[in-house]
Parts: sequence; structure tokens; C-alpha cells
Amino acid sequence: MGDQLTSRRSFLAASAVVGASAFGAIPASASEHGEEGMSGEMPPTEFVTEGEFEDDVDILNYARLLEFLEADFYRQALENMSERDLVCSEPIRSFGDPIQDRVYGDLQTILEHEETHAEVLGATIEDLGGEPIDEPEFEFGAAVEEPMEFLATAALLEDTGVSAYAGAAPSIENAELVPPALSIHSVEARHASFLRVLSGEIGFPAAFDEPLSRAEVEEAASQFIVQ
Repeated sequence: MGDQLTSRRSFLAASAVVGASAFGAIPASASEHGEEGMSGEMPPTEFVTEGEFEDDVDILNYARLLEFLEADFYRQALENMSERDLVCSEPIRSFGDPIQDRVYGDLQTILEHEETHAEVLGATIEDLGGEPIDEPEFEFGAAVEEPMEFLATAALLEDTGVSAYAGAAPSIENAELVPPALSIHSVEARHASFLRVLSGEIGFPAAFDEPLSRAEVEEAASQFIVQ
């Protein structure tokens, strides 16, 4: 359990470094960025992605890793926690009907989305003549055992995925890959907003999302990868 807590703290620490708009499950950071988002200022333009990826297959495998991580996170959580555990936890129970009645099913739908994303990305990589990465083993500790920890971490992971897609998209070389990538990106943003609300935060804290570099995302995600 000590290692799991250390990993969790490391991930939260990484979130503070790379920016609250991407890791918005921390109340203070979300509040701070919410104020910035109301300023009407455009996000920084100096973000550089050149040289982060070898080719489009590398980008798709990068996205596939994130989808594997999210899918296994929801899978473990829904196996470890019953529907009653989740719907009777704070802040979900404060919503009452009909949110309580459907939240468990909605989380199962999100799991299905993540699994589908990983599968489709793998098929696309093969179509391009590449080799899809295998799914690593992940460990999430209390985040898949305690409802409040689960909600906060879910929002964190979804925010990370949104900013990861935003950071990688400019490096895509094949224009035909852009529309499907954007379609995944928009669904991940819907997931993020939903999980933010469930965890007691505003679903859209800022007018702009900040992209994340590959190094930032992989550093954060590595906290959960066992092998």
C-alpha cells in the first residue's frame, strides 16, 4: 500500500507541475484556472511538438497506451466497487435521481468507449503497416477501491487524455487520420466533463484547454504502469 500511495502522490505532484487545466481534479487548481479561463486570453502559442514522435504509428501507439490505461482503470474500479458503493458515495448521492440511477451504467459505457478506442487504434496501426503495442499491466491502488479516490482520479486521467490528444494532434502527418483522432478527442472531453461534475468540480473550468507534451503525459502515466 505504501508504494501505491507514493505513486498516487507522485501523479498528483506531476499534475501540479504540468498545469491545472489538464489535471483539473484538484479543487484549488481547478478554481485558479477557472478564473484564468474567464479572462478571454488565448492559451500559450509557444507549445512545441516537433520531434516528439517518429511517425503516425508512433502517435497512434502513444494514444493506444493512454486508452489502455483508462480502460483498465475503469475495469478494475467497476470490478472492485459495487454499484451501491458508488451511487451511495459523496458527492454522487447528493445528485439524487435520475443521476444516481444511471451513473453506474454511464461509467460502464465510458469503459466500453476506452476499450473501443484502443481496439480501433490498434487496427489502424496495422492498416498503416505498423505493430500495435501490447497492453501493459497497471496498478492504481486505492483509486480503484475507494469511490471518492476513484472519482478524483478518473477526472484526472480524462483531463490528461484530452490534453494529450491536443498535444499530439499537430504532429499527425496523414491528414486522413485527423478526423478520427479529433472524434476520439471530443469524446474524451465529454468523459472529462462528466467525471469532473461527478467529483464535485465544474465540468468546464476554462475557456481553453492547454496541450501536454508527450514527456509530460508519459511521466504522469508511468506512475501507474507496473510493466
